[in-house]
Amino acid sequence: MIIFIVAKNSGLKEKINEILLEYNFSEVTEVRGEDVPFLVLELSKTKNVVGITGEDLFREFALNSREDSIGIIKRIKWKDENFLFKKPALCLLGPKDKNLSDMPKNLKICINSKYKELAKKTCTNLLENRNYKIEKIYPSGTTEEFYKNNISDLVIDIVCTGKSMEKYGLKIYEKLFESDIVILGKRERKKFNFEELFKMINSKLTSDDKISYTKKLAENKPLLKRKIIEEAGEVITAETKDELIWEFADIFYFLLVYLAENNITLEEIYKENQRRNKETLLNKDNLIKSSKEEIK
Repeated sequence: MIIFIVAKNSGLKEKINEILLEYNFSEVTEVRGEDVPFLVLELSKTKNVVGITGEDLFREFALNSREDSIGIIKRIKWKDENFLFKKPALCLLGPKDKNLSDMPKNLKICINSKYKELAKKTCTNLLENRNYKIEKIYPSGTTEEFYKNNISDLVIDIVCTGKSMEKYGLKIYEKLFESDIVILGKRERKKFNFEELFKMINSKLTSDDKISYTKKLAENKPLLKRKIIEEAGEVITAETKDELIWEFADIFYFLLVYLAENNITLEEIYKENQRRNKETLLNKDNLIKSSKEEIK
């Protein structure tokens, strides 16, 4: 029997009810969507627990906690024809009569506090790398009101139908993250190696999974290249060991997707390193031999 922790979200209600029909559950508890990952983490230590929430909220939790003992066990496409992108999307918003290039280098950005780390990873760090100086404001909601009252220049928040954005004279400067529905659960501990990850990536590329992020990256080379460049910047700007570990894991993933898409195998990389190593040793031997001959 399973205890379900589900998001108290009217937009998710119908989909959650459909999901629950597939499971034999003993109990359902409704909490705020952002609290679902934490409760799954804590309760799964002693009980059989899974949770349903938005992927955006789980990613924010993961970025905050660096916790890997729970993860996504199933992703369900969030398709709502009334939404601009058919699903909720975290976006950078600004004045509708301007573009980002028109904005000053000193910016005040109002960020919904639910997406503090996700906004940092997908946007504010990148803007700072482009020499923008940013003052960040983190309200718990009503981000557009901060823009309306001239407290902020830009807004980062979730866009669904886009009506609120239009009401306040804002437009989308950049879509940062699209959110599907995710079922969370305890992650099975497996020994990790790059070969297994590379096999998983290759299987995604040849699968019929139309919502696979890996497949989306491979089919959009400009996006994949941009992600590699962005992640390289994240590695350089990481300030702690935990941040470095997180960013290295990200860049390794994107590089492996790029390898797979270009039909390059890990074996070919190993062979190239072996060739370089052999060449280095040969050069070293030749240098030593040459030095001995000069001494003679």
